[in-house]
Amino acid sequence: MKQPSVSRRRVIAGAGACAVAASGSSVASGAASPPQSGPQPELETRVDELVAASLEEYDVPGATVAVVSGRGAPLTKGYGRANRERDTPVDSTTTFRVGSVSKPVVATALMNRVERGELDPTTPVSVYLDAPIRGHPGKPPTLEQLITHRGGFESTNRGLWIPESAPLKSLAAYLREEPHHQVREPGTVGSYSNFGYALAGQLLAATSDKAFAGAIADELLQPAGMTRSSFRQPLPDAIAEAHATSYGSSGSYAQASFPRVGLRPAGSLSTTAEDMARFLQLHLRDGILDGEQVLEPGTVAAMHEQWATHDERLDGMAFGFIEDEHGDTRTLWHNGATLSFYSELVIVPEHDFGVFVAFNTDSARNAATDIIDGLLDWALPEQTESTRTPDGTPTRAEELTGTYRSLQQSHTWHDALTSTLNAPTVEIHVADDGALVTDAGGTTSRWIEIAPLVFERTDGSRRLAFGERDGDIEYLYRGGSPTAFARIRTLDRLWLHGLFVLATVIGMLSTSLRWSETTLYQLLRDGDGAVSRRLYTALDDRTTRARLVARTAVTLLTGGLTLAFVHLSVNPLAVLSAPPFSFRVLFVGTVAGLVGTLASVGYAVDELRHDRWERGERVYYGLTTAALAGFCLFLWRWNLLFPPA
Repeated sequence: MKQPSVSRRRVIAGAGACAVAASGSSVASGAASPPQSGPQPELETRVDELVAASLEEYDVPGATVAVVSGRGAPLTKGYGRANRERDTPVDSTTTFRVGSVSKPVVATALMNRVERGELDPTTPVSVYLDAPIRGHPGKPPTLEQLITHRGGFESTNRGLWIPESAPLKSLAAYLREEPHHQVREPGTVGSYSNFGYALAGQLLAATSDKAFAGAIADELLQPAGMTRSSFRQPLPDAIAEAHATSYGSSGSYAQASFPRVGLRPAGSLSTTAEDMARFLQLHLRDGILDGEQVLEPGTVAAMHEQWATHDERLDGMAFGFIEDEHGDTRTLWHNGATLSFYSELVIVPEHDFGVFVAFNTDSARNAATDIIDGLLDWALPEQTESTRTPDGTPTRAEELTGTYRSLQQSHTWHDALTSTLNAPTVEIHVADDGALVTDAGGTTSRWIEIAPLVFERTDGSRRLAFGERDGDIEYLYRGGSPTAFARIRTLDRLWLHGLFVLATVIGMLSTSLRWSETTLYQLLRDGDGAVSRRLYTALDDRTTRARLVARTAVTLLTGGLTLAFVHLSVNPLAVLSAPPFSFRVLFVGTVAGLVGTLASVGYAVDELRHDRWERGERVYYGLTTAALAGFCLFLWRWNLLFPPA
């Protein structure tokens, strides 16, 4: 990665202080000196072709696009439909939710404060914030670590998606009452963190005595003339009325009625193509808009520098942007995926080029890729093609083989299992010819070692590297990704957890069913009065009491968990982010089942000491008790035994 000759970060630290008709038109959104010319006709034609083809191929309702190229006026247009039912077209003033594209906007406001000397990116955030940070005592993260996703936090939905029917607390309240725990020492390996950005965004509020939405409006949105953009929830009426209807996998949300974001700085921005064109101009024209210096001098240069990487030979993180390369050209980008919108932003400082696209569906990632890659191919120099071939066996080849899973997982919240199931994994082995082979989501790639533990894809377009812990190969780093992957050890393999829980369920149910069959047989055999006699026996006979306790524990554990998953399927947003009382109360079953399990263990231990039961009864009861204990252990491991804290 090419680095600036002078490190801005060191200076700061040292100072310490679709075949769908286009319905909009191109709009000049302000310019730096010298005066702008109009958008390039060939650029507009290229955008029209790419967007129309993508909307048709991927069945995307609508899109909004902003392109800044050179010193000419930005191109801002709308395509398709903002509302299909009303046949409302998208134009350059239609508002879209942009999700995590909020993050570089927040980072820009923060760096502006840094340049004014009001924040120090290397100072622990605890100096500025009164928010508890759960995890490594005495090691709160710095602003630099939060912005580069190295705060050490777990990745959970806690406090993220808030249904419209639920009350929306302040950002400070979510940070205080719904904390994400630090599960790694800050500043070590990276893992994408919405909570980290929420903490960073709260610095704006803490240093301006305003709520976050007002603080960022004063710091950036208003000075930049981004008057149709807002982090507020609910949105101001004028912005809400112009909002696109979303058509996502979680349902259709009319205008601005979509789920809210508790951790606002991570993804609550709604904006337009015109406003994002101004944001692109800020980053391509050294913070100047309409001939005026909007950002502090040095803000843009500092942001575009590389601030963190897992390996100096890999792309890493700028301040609020992710590094990547298009051919031989360095790019800075960020995307945003919500439950109902998708957006992407790319800037190429070297060529004074930037693109923003947003769609009113969450399934538009491929559409965005086609549009942006097509525009980068058009605007940037032709890519240098190269092909590498293996030259011997990679360093420590046998140690590299294995399965690696993304660190972006929950650890302490009840979505630990779902987040782990959804975490990307990479299978790695070394081919006979010496190439490293990766299989990620069904996509296979070959890599050639270019330095010890550093590999480049055979077509030269990507790099990855391996990291150590205590001398062993532990991590996989992918260039351009803030999140590291960790080697999956035997006990962490999901298939092993699946087999374990299947065995416990079979053990619990099969033994319980056997006892039920035995009871039914005795009732039929005994005839009249059998029910009353069995009830009396249940109270008087130790064996029957032990069976009843075990069967009740099985029913409570399996029933409570089943109802919890039903609740999750019916209302996933609330259950994963802000679980309601109706979900929490279901854990009465699992907690009572745990009590029954402990009582069953007590019966089993007592029988081992006194040997009162027949051998067959001892075996069956021992299996049931072991299955109950194993099932409780599984629920405890995945935070499903007790109600969410």
